[in-house]
This record gives sequence, structure tokens and C-alpha cells, in this order.
Amino acid sequence: MYNEALNFRDKTPFLDAWATLYKLEKYVNGATIQGDRIQADRKELDRDALQGVNPGVDRKLMLTLFLDIHFYFICCDKVQNLLESFVELDGDPKLKKLWRTMKPKLKIFNDARNILEHIEKEIRKENLSDLGNLQKDAFTFGGKSYDISESRLKSLTDAYEQVVSILSKR
Repeated sequence: MYNEALNFRDKTPFLDAWATLYKLEKYVNGATIQGDRIQADRKELDRDALQGVNPGVDRKLMLTLFLDIHFYFICCDKVQNLLESFVELDGDPKLKKLWRTMKPKLKIFNDARNILEHIEKEIRKENLSDLGNLQKDAFTFGGKSYDISESRLKSLTDAYEQVVSILSKR
């Protein structure tokens, strides 16, 4: 787990910038924990299916997986929002360049979170048949697909590592 933000209190221009960085790190850790939980849930589902345990779907495990995915998107979305805020507060041109590169890559997390956070509106849409499914490395809802692969999570953790690298060089 990351424990870097505490080292950068003197390398950020303002207390609110440092506090934002501190919270950013917490949500990066949260997203990583949730990503690990999703992978573990999926392995258990795959193992059960191969062994013929509980024919059909283990409803409790599917609920756990759905909620883990939901909280994963919440954490990732919070990382996106806090990264943007930190970059604005800090003002470093290198951080601004990083944000411009990462913003389109992180938008998927905001889109997915919005759908799940406002699910009551989504389920009222006409002809909605997909209320949340897993297809390989994607979570689908309402016919839209959201990447939940380890490589997608890595793009988020890599962004944080780049922030740490930029701050370390100050």
C-alpha cells in the first residue's frame, strides 16, 4: 500500500493541496483493495463453475461482486476528482500535463459511477435489459461496457506514481 503523501507536506505549496494529495492516496489504496476483491470474487466464481458447485449462480457471491464493483468505481471516480483538484491547487506544469493525459483515461470511472449512483434513473429507461453483468474483464450495464481489468486499474495507480515522482524531484 502507498504511504507516500505524508512525505510531501513540505513539497506542496498549500495545506489544502497536501490534504487533497493525502485523500487522493487513500482512494488509490481503496481502488486497489477493491480491484483485488473483484479479482478474488471472480476466481471464486470461476472455481465454483468448474467444480460444478452450486449449479447456477451463487447469489451471495454475485451480490458481493456487484457491490465490490460499485465501490471500486466510487473509489476510482474519487481518485479522478481528487487528482484534478490536487493539480489545480498545486499548479505545477508537469502535474497539469499529467492531468491532461490522464483525464480521458479516467473518465470511464466517472461514467460508471454515475450510472450506479443514479441507478433509480437508469432502471426507468425504456427497454433496459442489462441490469449489471460481468463479461470477461468488463462490467456491463444498460448495454454499456466498463473495463474492470487489472490493466485499467494500473492506469490509475500509474498516475498516482507519476504524481509521487514529480513531487519527489522538487
